[in-house]
Amino acid sequence: MTSRPDDIILVVDDELSVLRMVTTVLASTPYRAVVAEDGHSGWETFLRVQDQVRLVLTDVVMPSMSGLELASKIREIRPEVKILLMTGYTDEVVEPESSFDLPLMRKPFLADDLRRRIAEMLESKSPSS
Repeated sequence: MTSRPDDIILVVDDELSVLRMVTTVLASTPYRAVVAEDGHSGWETFLRVQDQVRLVLTDVVMPSMSGLELASKIREIRPEVKILLMTGYTDEVVEPESSFDLPLMRKPFLADDLRRRIAEMLESKSPSS
């Protein structure tokens, strides 16, 4: 599937530095970044722009609503949306993600690695890869 100028990658993270870094990386892609600073605002933002969202890049551990909870809610209404989890925590803290069957990027990551992972996911037909 080719990208359209209105295609969105929703970036949800409670760390401002991560949001800045990811939006800078996405500026060099054909996708438009829309950001949210926690899971609840990520959900509200998703509901507003869901028809344009191609991928959700979300932190796993956030206050009020985790990235896993957000991913679950998104999957209920738009199972085809790609979801990429990111975390700086150890395996013990994000253990539930392994049963959730979603790809995970460990923070910190390189800009090129993020671009490559996004491209791979958006070229794939499977929602979880």
